[in-house]
Amino acid sequence: MKRIAMLLATALALYGCTPDYKALYNSVVEELSKERYQGRSVRGDGDMLAARYLIDQLSAIEDVVACEAAGPEETVARPYLKSVVEPSDAGRWNVPGDKEKYLPWLQHFQFPMNVMRGAMSLAVDGVDYAPTFDFTVKEFSPTCHGFFRVTWLDEEAYRPEGFIEHLNSGLYRDQFVVIDWNHYLEALQPDPFDKYQPYLTQLDQVGGIILRQEEQFPYFKARSWYVTPCPVLFVNGSFPSDAREIELHLDAEMIPVRDAHNIVAWLPGTDAGSDRYYTFIAHYDHLGYMGNDFMFPGANDNASGAAMLVTLAKYFSKHRPQHGIQFILLDAEEENLLGAFFYCANPRKPLDKINYLIDLDMVADNGRLLATEISQNGTYGLELFREINHDGKFPPFNIAVQPLSDNSDHFAFAEKGVPAIYFTTEGSLLEHYHTPRDTYANTSDENFDRLFHLVTEFIRISAARE
Repeated sequence: MKRIAMLLATALALYGCTPDYKALYNSVVEELSKERYQGRSVRGDGDMLAARYLIDQLSAIEDVVACEAAGPEETVARPYLKSVVEPSDAGRWNVPGDKEKYLPWLQHFQFPMNVMRGAMSLAVDGVDYAPTFDFTVKEFSPTCHGFFRVTWLDEEAYRPEGFIEHLNSGLYRDQFVVIDWNHYLEALQPDPFDKYQPYLTQLDQVGGIILRQEEQFPYFKARSWYVTPCPVLFVNGSFPSDAREIELHLDAEMIPVRDAHNIVAWLPGTDAGSDRYYTFIAHYDHLGYMGNDFMFPGANDNASGAAMLVTLAKYFSKHRPQHGIQFILLDAEEENLLGAFFYCANPRKPLDKINYLIDLDMVADNGRLLATEISQNGTYGLELFREINHDGKFPPFNIAVQPLSDNSDHFAFAEKGVPAIYFTTEGSLLEHYHTPRDTYANTSDENFDRLFHLVTEFIRISAARE
């Protein structure tokens, strides 16, 4: 009823965005969040099912076509503190009919990845802890089964010059050491691009590490391309300060070759002589599973961005600007933006011809805060976004400009000098980020109309002002 009422209200308000676009958006978010897609990961080929669905959506839109490669693609030189990324063949797409219907839309690549597909349980002094509520397992952890004593790291050990040596002294060989996460960050000042290297990758004389902070740390896969010598857990403030023993059962496996697939689509502009174009990107992958039983649907992150991209393709097919528009649905964002870095090394169209790139990542929250990050070459676009934001058509967003970071795919394009901006909405639903509670029921479409208006007007006005 809530969504029906909002659709009717939108129609009556005559805000310039027909209900059909919002209905399409909601249908894609809901579909991609279903269990059949297995968290849009390799498990059960859920990523392929999602890619097929998205290609079916795009190929049904008038004038939207596959944007195919012009030639052979190359291995990406290892991005800073990220995995090597290599070209791949069609991999798991060897299914009758795929070659003709789907392969032209796809860009294939591969990388190593540590996966957790089996046991996932933790008990503290005989009390069972709930995965994703009471603890998460860091994605680079190895297999581990057994009972272990618990000890807390002494205050004097938190110093860069002696941290590794102290933990590898042999005192903790059969123990899990509890480390205060905030103290670790403050005292050791690890690299912000990977807070775990080099410290945790060298601990080969420790049973395991427990990183503790008051709020539960979300699950990630960004550092799944390497494996630490011992398992690393994150726990919250419920972890008792007098804990004596844990029982851990964890299955993990390093897959040397994990194949992945970007989807690249193209909508020609009305000026056939123009070689300039706009680009929308959104990642469609998500976390899959942590263990065998805990699936991450990824409705807000990032079924919402993928749905917005499909909806924008539908809109612009009926309101084509003079320049073409490229739509890229990126894979392996959760593995540290690997799909974006691979695409930027092997672009289907010249990167220096992009007028502006818009990254849509997590746009289904209910708050008025619109968080943005902008590349060095893209700051000029912020004035126009702010102008549209206050044009009176909708209650304005509170646009918060944050420092450029590698938290979404725009970063790889920014590194190449592309004028780019990243959008994410933030509100009360952010608490479900990277948990199994990021479901369709825990999304909101109340920001759809004003965000849709913001980006469509940006393309229209910026093209008209040239």
